[in-house]
Amino acid sequence: MAVVFAFVRGMTFPIFSIIYGKMFKTLTAGDKQQKLHGATMNGIWFTLLGVSSGISTLISGFLLGKAGESLTRRLRLSLFTNIVQQDGEYFDRADHATGRLTTRLSTDAPNIRAAIDQRFADVAAAVSSIIAGISIAFSYGPKMAPIGILTAVALISLQTAIAHFLKRQGQKDAVKAEEFSRLATEAIEQHRTVQSLTREKFFVDKFISRISGPHKRSIYRGIIESLTYALSVSFVCFNFAIAYSYGIWLIRRRSCSPYTVFQVIEALNTTSMSLTAFATYFPEYVRARLSAALLFQMLRQKPKIDSISTYGKMNTLQGAIRFQHLHFSYPIIRKNAVLNGINLKIPAGKTVALVGPSGCGKSTTIQLIERFYDPIAGKVLFDEKDARELNLRHLRSQISVVGQEPILFNYSIRENIAYGMEKASDSEIQEAAKLANAHDFIVKLPKGYDTVVGERGSMLSGGQKQRVAIARAVIRNPKILLLDEATSALDTESEKIVQEALERARKGRTCVMIAHRLSSIQNADLIIVIKDGMIEEQGTHQQLLASGGLYAGLVSKQDLN
Repeated sequence: MAVVFAFVRGMTFPIFSIIYGKMFKTLTAGDKQQKLHGATMNGIWFTLLGVSSGISTLISGFLLGKAGESLTRRLRLSLFTNIVQQDGEYFDRADHATGRLTTRLSTDAPNIRAAIDQRFADVAAAVSSIIAGISIAFSYGPKMAPIGILTAVALISLQTAIAHFLKRQGQKDAVKAEEFSRLATEAIEQHRTVQSLTREKFFVDKFISRISGPHKRSIYRGIIESLTYALSVSFVCFNFAIAYSYGIWLIRRRSCSPYTVFQVIEALNTTSMSLTAFATYFPEYVRARLSAALLFQMLRQKPKIDSISTYGKMNTLQGAIRFQHLHFSYPIIRKNAVLNGINLKIPAGKTVALVGPSGCGKSTTIQLIERFYDPIAGKVLFDEKDARELNLRHLRSQISVVGQEPILFNYSIRENIAYGMEKASDSEIQEAAKLANAHDFIVKLPKGYDTVVGERGSMLSGGQKQRVAIARAVIRNPKILLLDEATSALDTESEKIVQEALERARKGRTCVMIAHRLSSIQNADLIIVIKDGMIEEQGTHQQLLASGGLYAGLVSKQDLN
């Protein structure tokens, strides 16, 4: 509908040429009564054209603006939904770094929108104006009309060539934009590290080097765009001069009347002016086309493990976990095996600790339990059911994780805890906080549970952040609790408080612990020692000490008894 009104708007200008010719004829008429009548009718026609042009411009602009905003929203929503449901392999890839993904979200949809707002209406109006103008020229002066076609072909050919050039430049800039966005994201997110290393100037210089190429190309591109527009404007005058000269020659040869010449000149003039709309639109079109290609390329990437899929059984877990002949390596480095044929059984309600040298595969087991990845061979079983047969969303709702670096969102403490369970009540939030030894320090804060924790929880201490993370983990009452170095980054006092919270949190649940501080796992029901992706030994703390193996060596290094 918007395009229809844009077409109506575009046709008003060529129609003006018909009235313009009649106005010229009226002014040269000898009869005063005829002049008065002609002037009155021409005035009425001009008024009607003005009203129709205004109304059609208003409606087409509003409808296209609304359509553009709606499209931007849908594209961003589709892209964001596609990103958050991707699996671990997707985020491991360098071309899916945070900076690149946020660039796609923030720039691509608006670039597409810019190509379908009022400027698209201008182009649609220009198309109808060109068609109507050339048609009128052929109807009233077929001998002069070819001038308009030749001008249109020449100008459109020039603009098409420029569009191809701009597309190539835009593709280069898109890659560079992703690179400096990634650099900026990393430097800002890790600003404390950057400052502590006194590397501010290094990152600024690096950022300058990343943006210098796009900056130079942008200046060059601006010159080309300005030159294109200048040539388009010049073509209007050039076309008018040729049409006028040719028209005078036809009048002298008595092949055409002055009335017809002026009518056709005006029709061709509106055609030439309409062609300049393409010159201003082509850069937007090129950017939109490039953004659309990048965006739809991302939308076509379907996750191998869909986190929001409705597929699978929704069994209530008892909490038993088993790794059956499990082999795994990360997709981006398949040649480096992380786990080699592991067979591991974790009974429901028991606490199992995983220990071993760095890089032996401990954290990988956590990610496989959460099903961020699927094994290359073998199975991960929950209550003897293959994880791939279970509904993933339902499975993850029964698992909670507390990591070494607690991830908090820049919202209130109440909201951060409530994220662990849908529709959590205030009483449930407070009970979870009490279980996590967090309630006492929270109520002492000026705004209590409504205290905003800051970016990545920067307003809280390490121990406080960890306790909020534990509260978020236990509020959903999970069947399985995963602890990945949950106390390793804390001081002694904070570790003691957090350890007490973890002891309470794991009661009645299956708990899988990873720890380098072996003092925190001595009471585990089973300790499994992993080396080079295989189980080296397993047993209780006392049994492993007595065997004098790898675990006993690790204990002796930490001076534990």
